Amino acid sequence: MSGELNIRRAEASDYAAVRGLADALAAHIEEPPPPLTLDRYVAFYIREHAPVHLFVAQLGDRVVGMIAWILTHELYSAQAGIYISDIAVHADARRQGVGRALMTKAKEWAFDHGVTKLGWDVWRHNAQAMQFYQRLGATIDREAVPHLLLLTND
Repeated sequence: MSGELNIRRAEASDYAAVRGLADALAAHIEEPPPPLTLDRYVAFYIREHAPVHLFVAQLGDRVVGMIAWILTHELYSAQAGIYISDIAVHADARRQGVGRALMTKAKEWAFDHGVTKLGWDVWRHNAQAMQFYQRLGATIDREAVPHLLLLTND
């Protein structure tokens, strides 16, 4: 890979690249490809006041990574946080600082917006990702226990 690494806000024209990264991430965690349409991508990530912040890593003229997060706020502590929903780096761009640059962008954005912590979930079989986060200084949150409520039409 050659070229300068640039982290920037995603655009509508990045849809195919982001979709490819999302498909690869889903396959890696043994999930089916996401049903992400262009309209849904624009609504959730691109339009003004979109609920999810999405940044891409561009190496030369190619999108090789992405990071997406939402802003949260806890009333009991009055602290803002970021929940990172997705981070992915194309397989041939790994170990070149792309993931670290994406996490740095999230930390910079957080700092600029008064956020005091970043959080995310890691697939339990993704030891490589866990090691990466540990190298960044992240620790496992042993206080919180994740819960999930699936919504159905029932």
